[in-house]
Amino acid sequence: MKRSLFLALALCLLVLAGAEAWLHRHLFQHVSYSNSASIDAQLRERDSGPRWKMLFVGDSEVHWGVDPEQVDAGFRDAGRETLAFNHAFDGFGASWWPSLLPGLLEAPALREVDTVVVGVQLTDYLRLMRPSGEDCGGLQRPVLTSPFAVDLHADGLCRTRTWDAQLGRDLFGGLWTVRYASAVRTLLLPQAFFSSPHLALNSRSDGPPRRGFQPHRTLAQDKASYESEFRRWKAQFDPERDFQPIAPGAWQKLVVDGGFFDALQQTVERSGRRLALYAVPTNPVVIDTFHRRANYAENSALLAAWAARRGVVFVDLGLQDRPDADQYFSDMRHLSGVGARDFSRRLGRALAQPTPVRGPEARDGR
Repeated sequence: MKRSLFLALALCLLVLAGAEAWLHRHLFQHVSYSNSASIDAQLRERDSGPRWKMLFVGDSEVHWGVDPEQVDAGFRDAGRETLAFNHAFDGFGASWWPSLLPGLLEAPALREVDTVVVGVQLTDYLRLMRPSGEDCGGLQRPVLTSPFAVDLHADGLCRTRTWDAQLGRDLFGGLWTVRYASAVRTLLLPQAFFSSPHLALNSRSDGPPRRGFQPHRTLAQDKASYESEFRRWKAQFDPERDFQPIAPGAWQKLVVDGGFFDALQQTVERSGRRLALYAVPTNPVVIDTFHRRANYAENSALLAAWAARRGVVFVDLGLQDRPDADQYFSDMRHLSGVGARDFSRRLGRALAQPTPVRGPEARDGR
């Protein structure tokens, strides 16, 4: 009896070892690591390239709007060198990055990063994310329930694990069959049994990604569809509810001692890097639709004052009021690949300066 039990246990362990060996070699050849085609491509390029020196993070306006090759060119214009990578995720504004950066910066390819540049929306209210799942939408939930999120220690932001699931993770987290159970399920079960969480590439993408940056088509290439989309976008808002200025005093709370930006700076500096901030480029049509120019100017001044007190570089190139808007933008928020090349070189020049650059000098690219 004891012998047969021992043989059965040995067989189970042998099967488990074989399954683990196969998963280590093949799992992410068959299923997505991040549940996002865009992030999967970023990670492959990040890890197969050189050791990066400067990292850009933020939302889609960073992902579509910062071309690292042009940032490097801007540094060379200023007589300096860097090697930038764009690690922004669509839908992940500055509020998410205090939670995501600690795990992300552990990646071997990012060990030589000396500066983390966070793109900030000056007309959005920012906050530290808590593990409640309330802020997880259609762009965040797939990523934050993926194996990638498990490795970032960020998978608790969109779901609360039960005590037994947490105990299993604590005891057997080294086993891929446990650690990446959702990916193994995706591999083994037909999609008919569950809805796929995988995010495809944006249809306006214009060519392959470059150092994590994804170029997008211009407005001029799809002008009729843009105008129709813009009308639908405006129709979803209630003017009485959505078109009011940001609550007075909201941004002041972000720049006080112990506020959001202090927490962000501490997160970056604990990893041994420097923090830099910049105002994300956007199509002013959104700012003007919501009557946010006054908010933008006030919040830019608040953030500049905080940055000066903390010794942090903050670059605001101003709203992108462009006569060539149909070439410079991709839609009502984002830069096109054409606009990103121009903006990124100016941003690189500004970041290369020894002191923060704002106002007319930054906008003129001097």
